[in-house]
Amino acid sequence: MPESAPRRKPSVPAAPPDIAADFAPLVPERHVALAVSGGSDSTALMRLAADWARTNHPGLELTVLTVDHGLRAGATAEAARVGQWAAGLGLAHHVLRWVEEPKPVTGIQALARAARYGLMAQWCRAHGATALLTAHTLDDQAETVLMRLARTTSPDSLAGIRPVGDWEGLRLLRPLLRVKRQSLRDWLTIIDQAWIEDPSNEDARFERVRVRRSLATMGPQSSERLATLADRCAHATALLERLARRWISLSLREHETGICHVAVDEFRGCPAALQEHILAIVIERYGGGHSVPEAEELRRIARWACSAEGPVRCTLGGALLGRRKTGFWVTREFARIPADPEIVPETGKLLWDNRFSVEAVPGSRVTASASRKLPAIPGVPVYAQRACPWVEQPPGAPAPRVRFFRLNSAG
Repeated sequence: MPESAPRRKPSVPAAPPDIAADFAPLVPERHVALAVSGGSDSTALMRLAADWARTNHPGLELTVLTVDHGLRAGATAEAARVGQWAAGLGLAHHVLRWVEEPKPVTGIQALARAARYGLMAQWCRAHGATALLTAHTLDDQAETVLMRLARTTSPDSLAGIRPVGDWEGLRLLRPLLRVKRQSLRDWLTIIDQAWIEDPSNEDARFERVRVRRSLATMGPQSSERLATLADRCAHATALLERLARRWISLSLREHETGICHVAVDEFRGCPAALQEHILAIVIERYGGGHSVPEAEELRRIARWACSAEGPVRCTLGGALLGRRKTGFWVTREFARIPADPEIVPETGKLLWDNRFSVEAVPGSRVTASASRKLPAIPGVPVYAQRACPWVEQPPGAPAPRVRFFRLNSAG
């Protein structure tokens, strides 16, 4: 695709304002990767990160990653052009290719995004990069919030794109979230740095493109207002998170078998938004931490927990909830635990199902207790015991040590 830059150089500062403060999270890092497609935003990120590191963190290793999705004929040439720009800045560059064939026909943007992040996270883990920088801007934030407003009123969702995120255990840093795309383009023009225009950014089949066009008709301050809404929702969500963890520390009763009890009278007295955050934290821990429930699902479970109607048990996010007169229990959904045994490594320590610490003879097999005959434990339902670990060790081995990571001790 053709390289692009405005013909007339605007009179703007040589860099976006206060950008250095947004790179501060890089101070403790030693090696980070930059996601650079060659568009204006990511090209600006590459230039800004190189300039910042040169002045503020000379020992920081920066590696540029470009993903070739194989969706457009010009993608290979574009990736090579990014490599030339990176080399001009003294940065290493690697092209990662999405080799899946045939390419999906529907939901292509979401699938391509997942593939892109998956490839970059895999590269970072293999090469010791501890964070990945992406070029999301204030405009991306505004578009994201506007799309979510059409679907939800959840403050957590309306907080939009976070400055710090996570993908498969890799830290994601987004230092350009306070900067508008046009100011980046103006700056690139000032320094004679071209960029690549992606034709998909004008393809009205994609929701983000349609939202971007709608946003352009909403007035010059709309993007800033939507970004401010995201900031305020993020602050509100953080406050609710702290309050929920405080409530849990005072009111949740936990048992070493991996089950907890929530007193319904205390829970019912909490505001709805706080109830949802309490449930999200509890279900993530007791469900094995493999999925985060949606806001509407949490509302449904909160209503179920506070009433006497509907089924006695329900499931969500890998957790099983059982209602009783004075409250409800939460434990692991046995059916969601992988059937294949996990083998205790040479260290003699294993984190099983993301819930239990198991110390046993190396080579021991750990599975769910399932239908094995277990001694009754007062106050603990039988279905909860099925989700506990069962350790098979060689004859004569010492008894294994099994410890549940409680919310009030694991954080």
